[in-house]
Amino acid sequence: MKLTTSHIGTTYNAVIADRLAFSDHKAFRELLFAVTESGAKTCVFDLSRLQSIDSSGLGMFMVAHEEGAANGWDLVLKGANGHVDALLKLGKFDKILTLQEA
Repeated sequence: MKLTTSHIGTTYNAVIADRLAFSDHKAFRELLFAVTESGAKTCVFDLSRLQSIDSSGLGMFMVAHEEGAANGWDLVLKGANGHVDALLKLGKFDKILTLQEA
């Protein structure tokens, strides 16, 4: 996972690129901690550069959703395409999470 973050106003932005897999679990947890510590009200995961995701990566989005609910911030997944978009739709993540087009 390659990660670029910024915090503007009440929004925390995280561009997640390349691949999201089980091996990224620790770094992903650190990202969630940073979001909570920032005091942001919304966290936007920009997935437009994410090329591949495995089941652990999908599970991390659910962990992020739960972490946000517990700590007062909302999660938005933005710009998923290709394989990533297909898996999010297949798994019906749009029923639980907020998904936005790019």
